[in-house]
Amino acid sequence: MWPFNKLQIEPVVLPQEIPKPKAVQARKYQPTSTEFKTQTRSLTGLPTKIIGSHGTGVQNVNINAVLRQSLTSLRDASRSLVLQNPYARRYVSLSSGTVAGADGITVRPSPIGLDGQTDPVLADRLDKLFYEWASDANRFSTDGSLSFDIFQQLVERARATDGECFVRLHTDGDELQVSIIDASRIPSTKNELLKNGSYISNGIERDQHGRVLAYHVADINPLNYTIQTNSTQRVPASEVLHYFIPEFPGQERGFPDCIAVMKTLEDFNSYNEAAVLQKKIASSAMAFITSTDNSQEELLDGETEQREYIEHFEPGSIKELQPGQQIQTLNPQAGTDKITEFSDAVLTTISTGLSLPKSMLTGDTQNASFSAAKMADRISREGFKTRSNLLISKVLKPIYREFIKRIMVSELKELSFTNFENIANSTFITVKQVSLDPNKDAQYEQVLLAMGVKSKSQIIRDLGMEPQHIFEELQREAEMEINKTETMNKDSSNEIQEPKTGDDVNE
Repeated sequence: MWPFNKLQIEPVVLPQEIPKPKAVQARKYQPTSTEFKTQTRSLTGLPTKIIGSHGTGVQNVNINAVLRQSLTSLRDASRSLVLQNPYARRYVSLSSGTVAGADGITVRPSPIGLDGQTDPVLADRLDKLFYEWASDANRFSTDGSLSFDIFQQLVERARATDGECFVRLHTDGDELQVSIIDASRIPSTKNELLKNGSYISNGIERDQHGRVLAYHVADINPLNYTIQTNSTQRVPASEVLHYFIPEFPGQERGFPDCIAVMKTLEDFNSYNEAAVLQKKIASSAMAFITSTDNSQEELLDGETEQREYIEHFEPGSIKELQPGQQIQTLNPQAGTDKITEFSDAVLTTISTGLSLPKSMLTGDTQNASFSAAKMADRISREGFKTRSNLLISKVLKPIYREFIKRIMVSELKELSFTNFENIANSTFITVKQVSLDPNKDAQYEQVLLAMGVKSKSQIIRDLGMEPQHIFEELQREAEMEINKTETMNKDSSNEIQEPKTGDDVNE
């Protein structure tokens, strides 16, 4: 069998025919495009095959060129981290739970009447109609799987993972319905020049002034789930809500939140896996018996006993080595030296890249003082409040306004569109965070109220409640207390003025 089936004869080279060696010139090593470049770091510390050729620095390149080349790879890497890395998954869950909350951001209609004040009757009617529609998943979403609260959580999770989320408003049916478009279905590689100065950049069609005209959504195969980027559907911009956090002027798409810590998360996860593997090796004890007998017992027909080669061992196993065999062991204990200090430094880097206190990222408050925990709570609350406001302005408010348009046509026909802005006026109550010291927070609110820089309505909204309903309940309770007091006074006066009977007079 090859290579032993043929006799290979080396050609004879005469001495005078031996070529003279040429001077070897030192050449600078040029890494290929698929290799990791350690000399030039990319914007995220990722290989250039992920961030794209424009991602190795600023290089006077528009940020949309970086998006066109690297957005798909960045989105795939971020999704992989969110599914497998515990810290990335914790961050996305924390962002969704803090921005949207378990019950979602509350919408309170506040229509303004002719007198310039909130119309309470119309407000209650709009509130009832809105939540009858938004709480019913079959009416709210096209696939019947999302209600208003679950929808908000999924939108924020998609934005934190992919860097952006697309929501489509379906207005062709009897009533308004919404759906979430997968960001991968709007290909960032679709770039074309159209007529009249319009163009398609990163899958988004714009006019010559950069105003969004439409979104090109790729079709998806329902059998193998492949995205057909060559076959797209043009959806007008009036039907799509694009939710992302812009970081550069003119930025067209969003970057994943984990972009700055992708490499650190991956390396930290590899380090932990290596530490666990080292502990498994260290916990396995094996014994070996060596023999000094070098003789081999001859078998029949002059055969000798075949040696046993040991390649795999099990914990607690005892094996006898053959003569002349040795074992050299490797004990990698230095790999886990000072693992606590190392992990703490890496987690600090990760939490900094995610703009989040480390205690919030890990959920570990073992060594945190009360003041440090309160400061971390303040920092995280302000950061997530910014995202809540963006979610309201980009997604929730347009959905509510579109609902009001449809309801004014179908049910509230007596309302006029000339007064639409006053009718569609509303208040969005964000998630109320759990306070670490509610007594001091209440005293602080009371001081602001006494100073006249904050109203009772603002305090009530910050608590996640509707001021109008609270005032009405307080008024009803005050009236009940007055009626109860009057009833008690009337009963007591009747007892005093009750006439005496004849027996009582004789006594």
